[in-house]
Amino acid sequence: MPDECSLCHPDLAPKLMTSEAWMLILNHNQNLLGKCFLALNRHLEAVTALTTEEWLDLQVHLRRATDMLISAFQPDHFNYAFLQNQDRHVHLHIMPRYAAPRTFGGSTFIDPDYPSHYAVPAPVHRLPTGQFAALAGYLQQRLQ
Repeated sequence: MPDECSLCHPDLAPKLMTSEAWMLILNHNQNLLGKCFLALNRHLEAVTALTTEEWLDLQVHLRRATDMLISAFQPDHFNYAFLQNQDRHVHLHIMPRYAAPRTFGGSTFIDPDYPSHYAVPAPVHRLPTGQFAALAGYLQQRLQ
């Protein structure tokens, strides 16, 4: 495991869920409300090298994460992407997309490019620490 891999640190947070193969992490960039990603628990750089068990577990937790976001914010659409531009560690971005603004914790979130493309790199929207922690807790309560 490379020392510089930020997704390999055991204190990576906030973890919304951990399974044998994956962990669901709330993205610190909340330019899209509820944006999160599933990161592989072991260091691996090639998506094509995932084991059959890891693919199957990914499907289960991708469905759980999607259902969690639907329960929490009723997104109008989802984008899913293995980008790995910044962190060369297998992880799948889950990006809820919104046709209309959503409000959480007194902040309003808009998706200005909906329904067209999602800009990469994304604009940065970091929440204050307390609001970010509240969002993580809110989403954890909706995991099934």
